[in-house]
Amino acid sequence: MNRLPLAALVVFNLLSLAIALYMGWDPALILFLYWAENVVVALWQIPRFFVAGSNHPGDGYKLPNRIFMTLFFLAHYGIFTYVHGALVFSLFLHKNLTENNLLGTINETHGLLLALLGLLISHGVQFFSDLANGSATSTPINKVMAQPYKRIVVLHMVVLLSGGLLMFLPYPMTSLVLLAVIKTGMDIYMDRKLMKQQEAPANVAQF
Repeated sequence: MNRLPLAALVVFNLLSLAIALYMGWDPALILFLYWAENVVVALWQIPRFFVAGSNHPGDGYKLPNRIFMTLFFLAHYGIFTYVHGALVFSLFLHKNLTENNLLGTINETHGLLLALLGLLISHGVQFFSDLANGSATSTPINKVMAQPYKRIVVLHMVVLLSGGLLMFLPYPMTSLVLLAVIKTGMDIYMDRKLMKQQEAPANVAQF
């Protein structure tokens, strides 16, 4: 069992917390960072469509179908991500989710680009690990389409519930640490759930 992807996510969470504490971020900014993770997940999902297995044996590698499914995923998943982001911006950053506000938040927040880079690398570790152990190529393409939605729903609830806690916590530092703990707990839960799903077929085969 390869624990490297989970370790990379935990390290990212610690890195983002360290940056947030050192730079004195408002807790709402780490909520923004966690929302941005949805975008990073979508970016790494794109290559998965092109390495995934076919839905049925003998289908062969049909590139036009894979391109269509990738574009459909980006459009559909993009809507979920935008609505989630609009709520984060409106409720916690107190502004609308526009291109100017998005770029302005990134440019004006010291250390945010470094945290985003760590996020990109940590999910890259997950992709290449799945590629190396064969799970990325053995997963049917229709399952690749559905994979990120479980995560985005859980992350959406974590962000909104965590944001609600901010109203009751008097100290920003306490809020930042609590958000990082909640997020790390979510990552561990989702990783264990994914591992059980990947191990289930093998156990059935052995039986």
